[in-house]
Amino acid sequence: MILIVGGGIAGLALAARLHRLGLPCELVERDPAWSTVGGGITLYPNGLRALRAVGVATEVEARGARLDRLRVLDRTGRLLSERPGDAWAGVGATVMIDRQVLQTVLRGVAAAVPTRLGVGVASISTGEPDGRAAVVFSDGTRGRYDLVVGADGIRSSVRGLCFDPVRPRPVGQTYWRTARRVELVDCATMMVDADRYVAVMPLGGGVSYLAWQVHAATPFDDPTEGRIARLRARFGDFGEPAASALASLREDAELHFGPAEELVIAAWHRGPVVLIGDAAHACSPTLAQGGSLAVEDAVVLAEELARDVDRETALAAFVARRKPRVDWVRERTHHEIEQLNRGADHLAERTEQVRTVLERAI
Repeated sequence: MILIVGGGIAGLALAARLHRLGLPCELVERDPAWSTVGGGITLYPNGLRALRAVGVATEVEARGARLDRLRVLDRTGRLLSERPGDAWAGVGATVMIDRQVLQTVLRGVAAAVPTRLGVGVASISTGEPDGRAAVVFSDGTRGRYDLVVGADGIRSSVRGLCFDPVRPRPVGQTYWRTARRVELVDCATMMVDADRYVAVMPLGGGVSYLAWQVHAATPFDDPTEGRIARLRARFGDFGEPAASALASLREDAELHFGPAEELVIAAWHRGPVVLIGDAAHACSPTLAQGGSLAVEDAVVLAEELARDVDRETALAAFVARRKPRVDWVRERTHHEIEQLNRGADHLAERTEQVRTVLERAI
């Protein structure tokens, strides 16, 4: 039996894929309400390809919005460039979708997997004589598992219990993000200025993703009360569509705030425990690959576990297949951050670099 800890993108995709391959698993999620934060998510063709293996690519395309055009403006609204969205021959298109909708789709395809909400992991013992993991849950129940998968995000409890301590590190970006039922643009639109950035993107179903980002070498706090007013003061000199995006905001609590962080750890697996998604390799959302990498992790891990090999061989093969790709995305993300901080229009370079590396099958 495989235990999946975390019911986000990585955990649900893995649960669905393992079930389709006939590998028994169960899932626990500490949040009792399946809540999500951040608003929207972009899935490049490599992410859609991975979702096809999970069995939900068609529904995701139908419920999201294809990124057919990408427009870049300066702070005043002057057009800098406009180019087709990323569609890779033989791979797929780029889709933008509300995170809550994506989670609902993944929950549907993973519905047959036994799941407990409001339950976390209190302790994991990996020194059992039979090589299995003994788990004590937050509700006092216990279980023994052939494998525990930490898919519980950048502040993973599984990582904290089983791996050497490591703290996420800020990358110099701070974001305000939300998804609202408002239609402001007819295609994905970015506005760039030195040290500042705004994104307005349709997500399908009349919903738009709105994001504001500033370069800040030192993380800072922005309390919920008065958050919208302070954001309007900070970005009030931006033209359209950023001005209308600011005007559309209503409730401070609906605006998610926080620094972008990355996580670099030496090992992704130890004995009967393995990490996937943000628990293993979180990075800034600048390259919009976090969700795609998480689903790819799930697909590759399920494939390796389904092979007729021992657990250690399967986990070593998983890391060998995934780590070079993740490392490339992290390094490329650092370059993207530098470009954004200068207010540079670098989409042509981004498109070619991303396609060349990530169109290759995992």
